[in-house]
Amino acid sequence: MPRTKNIQLRLRRLARHASRRWIFAGLLALEALIFLLDVDTGAGISYSPFLVAPTALAAWLLGRRAALLFVVLSSLARVFDYAATRGQHDGPSLLLYEFLQSALLYAIVALLALYLRGRRDALLRHARKVRDAARRERHRRILDSAIRRAIPEDVAAIIRLTTSGGESGGFDQAVTDSVRQAALTASFTAGIVDGAALRDLWSGGQTTVPIEFWVCEIDARVVSYMMILGVDGQKSMQRELHAMAVEDSYRGRGVGNLMVDFFCTHYKHRRLVAACRDGSAMLHMLSRRGFALFTRSDSQDYLILARD
Repeated sequence: MPRTKNIQLRLRRLARHASRRWIFAGLLALEALIFLLDVDTGAGISYSPFLVAPTALAAWLLGRRAALLFVVLSSLARVFDYAATRGQHDGPSLLLYEFLQSALLYAIVALLALYLRGRRDALLRHARKVRDAARRERHRRILDSAIRRAIPEDVAAIIRLTTSGGESGGFDQAVTDSVRQAALTASFTAGIVDGAALRDLWSGGQTTVPIEFWVCEIDARVVSYMMILGVDGQKSMQRELHAMAVEDSYRGRGVGNLMVDFFCTHYKHRRLVAACRDGSAMLHMLSRRGFALFTRSDSQDYLILARD
């Protein structure tokens, strides 16, 4: 598959370069045609003003270098016609003056075409940015409306996501054990119903703390969840993002970022804490949102980050 993509990219580059060569050849042919008509008609009719067409098209379609080349070619063509039909007895200084005057005229035309092309490209870039921003905002709103509090019926999906996280290395491998999953099912269901759970304190011992589960549901399927715990008792204002998982097929689609944003916004008047592995995507997401290292877990497997 990567080899096929490389071949496709090379073919596209060849087609792009070939099309530029064809454009360049066509403009040269147009330049030559206007020049021959100008020479053939003699002093009666001058076609030199029409040389602005290939010059402007070269600037618009091919860029600065091609524009400079056509400015020189058009100026030389105009001076040759002038010398052959009207300036046979003029000296080099007058021919040089005619060349500089022609070059100025065609250069102004080329610069105008380059300026208009630049403005058009700038407008197109701005339009793409606006369109992309609107698309991201629509996507964010759709996802934001998909976040809700978990209910007991969501526990099966939460266990599925937890198991997937254990298999991918995001959680401890113990969560993939069937006995452990049964215990987690009972614990999560009780936490959703009671809003409280028993947790180990960092200073040692255990206490009952508030617990909340939030899920992201898209197309009637729970694709992500996060578990929020109190830190040191029910009266504490601190909240910890204790666990979060995103379904594999929805990673890279902004779900994880949105869940973390929701955590930061929903609990913005509290001190926030989160545990994550060193070098993980979660660590980068939290660091971008102002979280800093607070401590390490006893096993050193997890970093504890905090934001005041």
